[in-house]
Amino acid sequence: MSVLTMNAPPVADSPQPRQWFVKAAVIGISLILFMVNLDTSIVIVGLPVLMKQLQASFAAAQWVVLSYMLLLTALIAGAGRLGDIFGKRKLYLFGIGLFTLASLGCGLAPGIGTLIVFRGLQGVGAAFCLSLSFAIAGDLVPKAQLGKTMGWLTMMVPLGIASGPTCGGILVSTLGWQSMFLVNIPLGILAYALVRRYVPVVAKAGAQQTDWTGMLILAGVLVCYCMGMTMMEDQGLLSRPVLILLAGFAGGIVLFVRYEKRVSQPFMNMQLFRNPMLSASLIAAWLVYTVIMATVVLLPFYLTNEGHYTPLQTGLLMSFGPLVTALLSVFAGKAADKFHARKVMLAGVFIMVAGCLAMSSLTPEQGIFGFLWRIGLIQVGLTFFQTPNNTAVMELATPEQRGLMSGLLSLSRTTGHITGTAVLGAVFALLIRQGTITHAISVVFLVATILVAIAALLIYLVLRKQAHRNNM
Repeated sequence: MSVLTMNAPPVADSPQPRQWFVKAAVIGISLILFMVNLDTSIVIVGLPVLMKQLQASFAAAQWVVLSYMLLLTALIAGAGRLGDIFGKRKLYLFGIGLFTLASLGCGLAPGIGTLIVFRGLQGVGAAFCLSLSFAIAGDLVPKAQLGKTMGWLTMMVPLGIASGPTCGGILVSTLGWQSMFLVNIPLGILAYALVRRYVPVVAKAGAQQTDWTGMLILAGVLVCYCMGMTMMEDQGLLSRPVLILLAGFAGGIVLFVRYEKRVSQPFMNMQLFRNPMLSASLIAAWLVYTVIMATVVLLPFYLTNEGHYTPLQTGLLMSFGPLVTALLSVFAGKAADKFHARKVMLAGVFIMVAGCLAMSSLTPEQGIFGFLWRIGLIQVGLTFFQTPNNTAVMELATPEQRGLMSGLLSLSRTTGHITGTAVLGAVFALLIRQGTITHAISVVFLVATILVAIAALLIYLVLRKQAHRNNM
């Protein structure tokens, strides 16, 4: 018996709704994923205007972003598990409602303090939305169509992120900073209506104890990690607050694992991670998303300072990568259904390795085309990794574990983003002091190549081991 189903109470299969019901439900889930990811990038554009109009300091404005990320990261795995216990549809609707109402609160906030509070509530709502989206999709569609659906939903992530700067610039310049948040109201209401109407109620697992202590320990551990990585950007790795927070993270992980092994009904059964494919998929995802942040955060510095492109030109060039991912995500999902999700994701990581290695040789003399084919190669690799990876993880999960699995997928993405921004950003800043931005980008992407190569090696070794077992 697979460790993923070990000791799991029986859960009724999800009802098989009519095809157009499924499509309407998937549209609702897509709107949620688009809205939450749009909100992540749209706020950054409006921060300068927001600071000026609310007479807020830069430190206070940072908490507009940080309060959201802290609560989202801390709660995302727990939110998925609570969905498994109390019902995914119920808590998904709660997350949509909370995110939408908190967006209204942000738009009406009279001061920076109130805005920070409502941004934190947005983060709580986003934790339920992101952790349960893929899980609910897993309940809705048959296994043979799971890859295609995951491809469609995965497409919403880069599409939302890519749309943020453009939408934010238009809204802030025409309707004011409040419109960055108020734009979520109609999207949230429509998504709530679609999910409530077309997502069926799935019978949840039998009575289980809720491991609140384990959830709180993990939330504290993730807050230490998020804060430590965020502070490392400004204060450096060896500063006392950063070392204390990272020590708290390391000690907390040990405490969490030991506690979960002693609990009869743990929040996170450590036996899950004895499945090599699950562990490899989550670690690989964390490494891949760590690397992707180098393209998002660092390449605009190169384009502006070394390429001498205008802000508009830089924005257009940076939107090319997410556009590639958005266009190819559905095809990646179909490939996962037709061939094998794990083989497709391995091919995707190898393409990313080639793309990162090519990016390490980028120079200003190679012009726009030299940049575009390199970033395009990285994004093609990302697309053919992340959609099949999402599919592979959800295929491993039984219905009563899909919320937790979906939450862990989202957690690997958010912690990867935080790690990439802090660690690769710190490497970039150190290298700039010693040389040019072109040199710094070259070294950073050599490091990125190594990280993605480790992810590829992990997946390859697991697939090889599984193939050997099947041939015995």
